[in-house]
Amino acid sequence: MAASRISMRVATNKAYICSDCGYIYNDRTPFSKLPNDYSCPVCLAPKRRFKPYGEPVARNANSTDVRKARKEQLKKANSNLGSALPVAIAVGLAILAGTYFYLNIQY
Repeated sequence: MAASRISMRVATNKAYICSDCGYIYNDRTPFSKLPNDYSCPVCLAPKRRFKPYGEPVARNANSTDVRKARKEQLKKANSNLGSALPVAIAVGLAILAGTYFYLNIQY
């Protein structure tokens, strides 16, 4: 009677996406175990440019057309964030100025 082989390797479903080009890293080696000098195989972005990717990963996730479409989605999401930054800076400066004048009038 042959003993069945049990694999101790735990498969991780956690994928990571390159913020620059949309490449999805979904390999057997956990992302945290990759060396710090790991770079994206498509655009050579450093490891720190990868973010966790929560959606299910399709088999053709890194084909050129799919990756280009995902890159456009990333650009749109990042552009929305960039447009809010000047407003946040203006609000922060207004609060800072108000606090400054309030404290100078009080004391």
